[in-house]
Amino acid sequence: MGIADTLNFEKVPGKTQTHQLRVYALSTCGFCEKALAFLKQETFAHEYLYIDQIDPELKRALKTELKERFGNIPVFPVLVVDDKECISGFTEEKWKTALGIA
Repeated sequence: MGIADTLNFEKVPGKTQTHQLRVYALSTCGFCEKALAFLKQETFAHEYLYIDQIDPELKRALKTELKERFGNIPVFPVLVVDDKECISGFTEEKWKTALGIA
């Protein structure tokens, strides 16, 4: 169990539940806002966490965990698909491909 599993994510219901989707975002980030709106528009059930609203120690540990697990530096928003694939940043085409709707 990692640090992420101990945190309280906001759950967003959706018709499409083909993937387990977890988004790490910043509450002040325009790209993060667009990414979350995209998932909602496409009716994907997902959960998200604004990491700028958690304890700074947890935030550092979480960023390190993401980097070690997925081998890339987190650029927000970060989308984790089925706990296997990680996409840093919001590019609609990349997200569509990862979600199988491209």
